[in-house]
Amino acid sequence: MSLRSVRSVMTLASAAVFAVLITSCAAGTDPGPAPTSTGSSVGVAADVVGGWGEDAAGKPYLEFTEGGDVRGTDGCNGIVSTFKVEEDRVEVAPFASTLKSCQGVDDWLRGVRAVEIDGDRLIVMDAAGERLGELARAK
Repeated sequence: MSLRSVRSVMTLASAAVFAVLITSCAAGTDPGPAPTSTGSSVGVAADVVGGWGEDAAGKPYLEFTEGGDVRGTDGCNGIVSTFKVEEDRVEVAPFASTLKSCQGVDDWLRGVRAVEIDGDRLIVMDAAGERLGELARAK
């Protein structure tokens, strides 16, 4: 088997494992409805939609969609989840993620469970509400 064939097989196998991981993780998680509430939540939902961080290799990045999905990377691994808006806070369901080992990458973003918006900054918090870090609005 040629090196090219081995790479193709490995790529397909990795994609299949990621698809199974996403499906199995998403099946046990109900993040609730997409952000369709009334009041101040609507403004927060509209404000969070879009990219945050730097969409470049080795950099943390999140993208929130109008449909309630969130995708991105911790700088190494791809991450996917869903979110819902509660008052002025955005609750993020636990991520499904690839599991690559990347040296020198701080994976702090994998602990995100809530975010708040402060101007053009996305404040990232864990499940206890402790601040993990922040991401700037993507340009």
